[in-house]
This record gives sequence, structure tokens and C-alpha cells, in this order.
Amino acid sequence: MKCSEAGATDAESALKFLGTLRTTDSRMFWSVFGDVLGFDATYGRNKYKCPLVIFSGVDHHMRTVVFDCAILSNESEASYVWLLRSFLEAMKGKQPKSVITDGDLAMKSAVSTVFPGAHHKLCSWHLLRNATARVGRPSFLRKFRLCLMGDLEVDEFETIWTDSVADHGLEDHPWIVEIYAKKHSWSNAHIQGKFFTSLKTTSRCEALNMQLGKFIHNGYNLREFVEHFQHYLEFMRRRKLVADYKSAYGEPVVKTKLEAIEQFAATVYTREVFELFREVLMLASNIRVVSTKRTSACVLFEVAMYCKQRSWAVSWAEEDDEFSCSCQRMEFFGLLCVHMVVVLVYLNMTAIPKGLILDRWTKRAKQPRAPCDETRVGEIPDAAYMSMHAAMLDDCRELVSLSCQFFEDYVDVKTRLAKERQSLQDKHRQRLGVAEEARRVSVRDPMRARYKGYGRRVVTSRGKFRRVQRCRLCGKGGHNSRKCQQSSMGENIDSFEVGTAYESMEAGEGVRSTTNLSELAVLFLLAVTHRVELDSVWVAAKSRTCWRDIRKGVCIAQCELRIL
Repeated sequence: MKCSEAGATDAESALKFLGTLRTTDSRMFWSVFGDVLGFDATYGRNKYKCPLVIFSGVDHHMRTVVFDCAILSNESEASYVWLLRSFLEAMKGKQPKSVITDGDLAMKSAVSTVFPGAHHKLCSWHLLRNATARVGRPSFLRKFRLCLMGDLEVDEFETIWTDSVADHGLEDHPWIVEIYAKKHSWSNAHIQGKFFTSLKTTSRCEALNMQLGKFIHNGYNLREFVEHFQHYLEFMRRRKLVADYKSAYGEPVVKTKLEAIEQFAATVYTREVFELFREVLMLASNIRVVSTKRTSACVLFEVAMYCKQRSWAVSWAEEDDEFSCSCQRMEFFGLLCVHMVVVLVYLNMTAIPKGLILDRWTKRAKQPRAPCDETRVGEIPDAAYMSMHAAMLDDCRELVSLSCQFFEDYVDVKTRLAKERQSLQDKHRQRLGVAEEARRVSVRDPMRARYKGYGRRVVTSRGKFRRVQRCRLCGKGGHNSRKCQQSSMGENIDSFEVGTAYESMEAGEGVRSTTNLSELAVLFLLAVTHRVELDSVWVAAKSRTCWRDIRKGVCIAQCELRIL
């Protein structure tokens, strides 16, 4: 069943079925960490050979978080549009700020259609791989990597790119022309100010695919796949609980001279984000404030690196306590740059201003913040409800671990929970006035898909599909490598003087000059077909080649005898 052609029977039922499996954790994660989305397609994770698409991002522990997944029967633009719209509907219409893909044209068109306000970035790893395959010059690849990931301004990027292309004579190279036209989708100089967290490649998606292989077998049907994928999500959530625990308890050791700011950051950020921020603090000793200038709206600080001519401009609006820097690292990563830290030290501040603290990197990223109405659950905002749900789950996990240590506590807590559950159920029935009825939907198993890169198949006389045999040397069908015209064995046999070899063998001189494995095979073939004594050939071969080559020559000669 193609997703682009799915009707109301299967497509809508599949959405309802997957909607019942989707927990509120996915929507809560998306409401907090859904500003950056990365998705990629992998194969061989189910018995239908359908591509599996995983929507993922980065949480406040710098770990990969899975928002949702989908199984497609093809990778057409219509299928991706259908998928992204279904995903957007499931996530209550919240659109991401940025999207990272591997450069697939169907994905790119679907992203621009469904997420028109999101900035699309190409995977850096795929770009480097394509540059190596298309150009392959190490000196150009070094410059290309600098243009791709370097901290450059737009004019610096243009200068380096123009000089590098001219030095290697690549002005008319098709791939160079094409990739330069897409520079706003991959160059750091052109995507400054766009929020991408730490995502530069789809490597997190690739790592997910590798981990997924530990839980999902390629022979699972749809039901088994969903069950084991849920186990995989539970495994990831347990790891997040461990990370939450490590960030909540314990204080890191102070390592810099900026103790006040470092201790404040340790209480706000998670442990993983704090480690990144501490590296910024360590670099602050190499930056200094060169000059200050007060205007009617803000105060401008010019900062420069020690013994370097390059400088950056940091503005501070004193009334609103807002900071901004010309490097735009805050807008790109959501964490203070070293230039802002130097200005904070210059102003003798001991805490990070609230305007510079992004909630998604803090310990309380998943905590509820919106006020709620005590009378009606339906009036609670969706994001606040999901945050409350996650906070309640954390409390219940600790309650479960404590109550299971002793049997008396287990019986007592279980009895009280049953009473509370029954009480809340009666209260909800009174509020709603009706009881919810469970819905049962049926989803048919999809047909076996043929994904991108899948080879063509021919039909036999019996009507069954049979894969065409292809030569591993030339890639054409209808023959193997032993019968290929491009093989070194065939070329050497055609160019080898059979008569000369026969006469040389009788004289006992021909094999001493033989160093090619194919020629050695011909000599063995002549020795067998012309009934020549093998002693002279064998002795001379042992003096010129190793035993492994002798055995290979015998095997090739035997194969040629079967052909003859």
C-alpha cells in the first residue's frame, strides 16, 4: 500500500492505531525539544523491506531523543509530505525551527512544503563524502571542510571558496557549481543566527539505526515491530532517568577562576551542558575588552582575542538586561559565547542573566510552567499537561522503588493506589458525564516494498522473480568474472604466446621468467593438455612464486579445463 495512495480504510486506521500507541512523553519531548528535527530513512528493519523513518532531536542532556517513527512503502515526495503532515498533526501543529536531512530531493521538497518556516540544513558528513567521491583532491577537501564547518564570515567564505576553486581549476565542475548554489543550506557562514543546537549531521540518526538493530529483527511483522520499538524507547528513557539523576544530585568541582559564574551555571544547566559551558569559561582568559561605547539604546563592547587582530561586537541593553554578539553563537547553539562571558566579567556580574538562559538546556526543562485550572482538565494547555504527566511519572518511579523493598509496604501502597484510582475514575465520570469507550481498529500488513537502490528483477518462464546474475568485474549481466572479457586472466591468455611457452617449457627456461599468476595458470594448463612433464614447471614455479600462488594457478587451470 503506497502512502500517497492510501485511502480512508488503511491510512486513517493506521494513524488511529499508532495514535493509541503514542505516549504523552513523545508530545512532551516535542513541545520542549522540538525546535530542531533530524530524520533519516533506514532499511531492513522489518519483513516488508519498507524504509523506517525516525524523527529525532537533542534533549537537555545532549542525548538523542526520539519523537516518533514511521514505516513507508516508498520514498516519493508525496509519501514524505503525507508523513510530515501526519507527524505535525500528531504533535498538535508545533513546527520546528530547523530540519537536517541527508540531501534527498524528495525529503527537501517535502520539508519546504510542510515546514515552510523551518531552515533546511544538509548533512555535513554526506557533503564531505560526496566531495571526496566527486573531487577527491586532499588540498581542496581541506579548504572545503573549512568552508563547511569553520567559524567564518560571509566575505571570508567567499574569498576562501573562490581561491580554492580557482587554484584547482574547478570553475566548471558540475558538482562544485551545484553545491555552491546550495551554500545557504550547509555553510556555517551563511546559517549564522539559525538555531541548530549541536546537530550538524544525521550521524545521530545513523547511531539510532545501529542501536535499533539490537532490539528489532528484520523478520518482524508490523505488530512485532511496534512492540520491540516500544522496548527500545523504554531503554532510551531509562538512560535519560539516569542522566536526570546525575544532574539533580551532586555538584561538579570548580575548575576555573570564575567561581561565581561557574557555580551558578552548575545549579542551572544539566551536567552535560555545564561541561560545555565550562570549556567556554576556560577560553575567557584569552579574550579581552578593547573598548566601550555608550549609545542611547545600549552599550557596545569591542572584544578581541589575545595577540589577534579579529574582534567581535557585544551589545548590552541595560534596561532590559539583554545581550547580543556579532558571532551569533547564542542564536546558533543557545549557549553563551566566550565574548559574552568576558563582558559579564567586565561588568562584574556573578550570575547569568535570565535572557541568556535557554530553558531547553536547564535541569527544569521538562517541568510544568503554565498555570492550570483546578476544575476542568480540558482547559489545561497541552504542553503543561504533558509536563505534569512527566513529573508525575518521575514521582511514581521513586514510589515504586521504595514500596517494593518490603512486602508490607508493597501491599499497603498497592491498596491505597487502587482506592485512589477508583476515586479519580468516579470523579472523571461525573465531570464528563459519559464513560469513554475503547475503540478497536484494524491495520493490514503492508506489501513488500522496493526501496531506492533496489536492483531490477527478471521474470522466469514460471512467473517467478529471479535476480539477474552480474559480473563483479564489469557489472554487466549474463556472465561471471571467469568469462568476462575485461578480466586480467582473459587478457593475459589472449596475449600470451602459447607456442612460445610450450617450447620454453620443453627447454626448461620458460617458467623462470614467469611472475604473473595468470601466466602461471596457462603453463599448468599447457602442461596438462599437451601432456608435458610437470616436474620442470613445478620446480621452476616453486623458485619464483609462493605456494599460495601455485595453488591459485592450479585452480584456475582446472577451471579452464572444465570450460574446454
